[in-house]
Amino acid sequence: MSRLWKKILYPLLLVLLAGGTPLFAAEPATVRGTVVNTQGNVIAGAQVTLTNTMTEKSFSATTGQDGSYSITVPNPDGSMLTIVKDGFATYSQALDLHSGQMLDVDAKLEVQKASQTVTVHAATPGLTPAPTQQQVFDTAQSVRVIDRQQMDMAGPVAGGAQVLSTAPGAIVTGYGNTGATKYTITVNGLNQGWGGYGGYTGGASLQITLDGIPIVDPATSLWPSATIPENGLIQNVNVTYGPGAAADRWYDNVGGAVEFTPLQPSAQRQANVTATYGSYQQKDLVASYSPGMFKGWSTELAGGAGKGDDFRKASDGFKNPSKDWAAQAKAVKAFDASSAEFGGYYSYAGGYRSQVIPIVANPYITIDGQTGSQQYSQKTSGYYSTLPYASYNKYDTNQLGLIYARQNVTLDPTTSLQNTAWYMTIIRTHARYNDVYQDLSGANGNQQQDEHNNPFSHTMGDKILLTKNLPWNAITGGGYYLHELYNSRNNFYGPAWGGSKTTVNQGGKIRSSYFDQTDFALFLQDDIHPIAAVHITPCISYVGFASSFYNAVQQDFNLAAGATLSSTCRYGNFGGTKGTVNVQDACPSARENRSGVEPSIDASVQVRPWLNVYGGFQEALRGPALGGGGGLFQAVDPSSYHLERNYYSQGGFKIHTAGEGYRNNFIFGANYYYEKFDNQEIDTTLANGNTYDADGSSHYKGVNIFADDDPIHNLHLFANANIEAASYDSYVTGGLFVNGVATCNPPSGPVAGCLDFAGYPVSYVPTSTFNLGAAYLIQAAPKLALQPTAALQFVGSQHVFDNCAEQAGVCTSPAPSKSVTMPSYTTLNLGLKVPYKHWDVSVAALNVFNQEYNIFEYISAGSYFNTSSTAPANQPQYAYDYVTAYPGAPITAYVSVSAHF
Repeated sequence: MSRLWKKILYPLLLVLLAGGTPLFAAEPATVRGTVVNTQGNVIAGAQVTLTNTMTEKSFSATTGQDGSYSITVPNPDGSMLTIVKDGFATYSQALDLHSGQMLDVDAKLEVQKASQTVTVHAATPGLTPAPTQQQVFDTAQSVRVIDRQQMDMAGPVAGGAQVLSTAPGAIVTGYGNTGATKYTITVNGLNQGWGGYGGYTGGASLQITLDGIPIVDPATSLWPSATIPENGLIQNVNVTYGPGAAADRWYDNVGGAVEFTPLQPSAQRQANVTATYGSYQQKDLVASYSPGMFKGWSTELAGGAGKGDDFRKASDGFKNPSKDWAAQAKAVKAFDASSAEFGGYYSYAGGYRSQVIPIVANPYITIDGQTGSQQYSQKTSGYYSTLPYASYNKYDTNQLGLIYARQNVTLDPTTSLQNTAWYMTIIRTHARYNDVYQDLSGANGNQQQDEHNNPFSHTMGDKILLTKNLPWNAITGGGYYLHELYNSRNNFYGPAWGGSKTTVNQGGKIRSSYFDQTDFALFLQDDIHPIAAVHITPCISYVGFASSFYNAVQQDFNLAAGATLSSTCRYGNFGGTKGTVNVQDACPSARENRSGVEPSIDASVQVRPWLNVYGGFQEALRGPALGGGGGLFQAVDPSSYHLERNYYSQGGFKIHTAGEGYRNNFIFGANYYYEKFDNQEIDTTLANGNTYDADGSSHYKGVNIFADDDPIHNLHLFANANIEAASYDSYVTGGLFVNGVATCNPPSGPVAGCLDFAGYPVSYVPTSTFNLGAAYLIQAAPKLALQPTAALQFVGSQHVFDNCAEQAGVCTSPAPSKSVTMPSYTTLNLGLKVPYKHWDVSVAALNVFNQEYNIFEYISAGSYFNTSSTAPANQPQYAYDYVTAYPGAPITAYVSVSAHF
């Protein structure tokens, strides 16, 4: 593998080091162009300024009646172009201007929005600007951009996952109130992330990127959401529905993609600091600094940290605290319409995980595990109560380290090359030192009382894109290659039995498999536009997934007295012996390779300047997630391993206008989608860590709607909505494969014990979601402005997952529930921002009506609280299969003070 990376990285470094700054002769340069609005109408009387960022000397001109301007400067080294016109957002663009050069720069100004930030940075090579409304309007994809105003609606201590809640078709569930703890996100019914609970069957189906770099673990297909704990470090979030265009895909785009764009370098020197204090002792600090453009270089340094308590509190006063910090840096060198980028990011987040809570009282579940003690439930111990520290405590941490380099090279006026290389490491820990409900057997104590879970991964990759612009089409070809080493290490042990983090005892449970994961793709797409208003984009991709694995428990763990390792495989009889230790590893060692073709086609027609109609069909493949625990092959025979395929169809329209009465910066989109997720490996991880294997397929259909508008110059509105239905075409447990499809009724006859839950609804897919927000800027005095904000969020009812699906009154297999649903809920968030000179003071209140609601519920089979899954004779069944939940946060309030320099 070292030879392979020498072939990739060494040439890359040569490319990066080759970019130098040319020497300039002392000759004047000229910048000229035309200034228009978003409708293409010229803007007369705009003030155009060209500033030398080294000497800070400026030269100005005013656009004429035809919107044109021309500025000549004697020494153009390090130039910044700024265009200002009343009623429009300020336009700023860094220029790599050479002496003696004649440079044409046309600018498009957007109408100023009702927000404090009015500067719009142009598309400087190497920077990642937020997509404009015009770009969203033009694309043949369904895309929603979550800007800073929408992100602020989630509150100042929200993490990356939480700010997604405003996107159409998106819900976010978790057990905390900050970005330091873990969440599961759902977009159009498909999920990503792990919030510490089970029942999600469409999981690990969304790709997550940070500045265009994939940060989903390739082996587990898992994104630890706490790796983006500070939303103040994020510039904007882009949600793409469906697999998307081939050139934009990675290894896990079957259900869509979420791009977190971090703060970008600025061509002007600036610094920002925000400090926050709020409910439950929450404290947060975010700072960023950009030194401005210097000799073609621009840089951004940013960091943030937070700490505080959970809103759930135990009877002993334990408050389940959490903390996080993150830092990022990016430097861009622009030269001759090309650029080189270097970036880095590191985050650490850790927090105690509050235990799930039964909704109603159960005599077998108490706060200390002792019969007759206070019953633990929302009805008895308190809606937001959790178990005392001595009864249960588990501390989870997530770390992400990322470095990357990207080159954007203009080879000639019609040809461009982009190359991206990166290295990523993810380290997770779960440390549990008390759990009165886990495995109470054993004369000398609890054999699995404690847990030390410490999986880690190292990933390296490279992606290259070559684009050729022709008169009637733009052809893009390229591919990516990545390799990862992943380890699944975990130990459930009992100190009284001689166990420790590195020592396994009899009655314990361990795993430590090493997975070498290799993914690649080759693709070609052609944007055909015979006329400017019509775009047809066929794509073809060839993708591959390879996994090799081996069991390493003997080399990674010591054995306590009486401990013997099992050498059998969980999914079949491959010989070996059953020891006193439950080994959860993938076995026997093997290597599996799968590959396939992904065709797709998209089209859009701009019927009118303000109306774009689009549609398409996309296919995407994915290797089934190896699992956040012991991996896919701890429960599945490698010979039955198959790629999952998603068929995604969509059609919709978008409307965009600017500067037209009440439709200022107005964009509206409506999109119908139908996706069929075939050959699913439905490995459901339950709350206690056990995994149940099933196979099947599901489909999802619905409508997404979004809108933004500035009906008057000081009012900004946004709205998002979704209506969806999702169900399983098949959901087979214990079946056989016939022609690659699992069935309970093969030609040889019905399979004993096989169950098929075909027609059942997919769990945790709301029937509808809706949110509406507003920001209103009030000029209270000549130097004092007020900006109140409001956001209303509605999440409809959703079917839950049943860990105790019954057949003839007996728990048989975990499965979606056909009859039990979670109630819908509505929350209202309010805010007020007061900007004054270089300062802002902001107040945010979330869930202002203090609604009590659960963001997650499921039917337990009893294993989390060590209760039997089947009621004894003359005993009520409710005590054995009962609903447990994670509550949403009550009313919370925060005060933030920001300084801008």
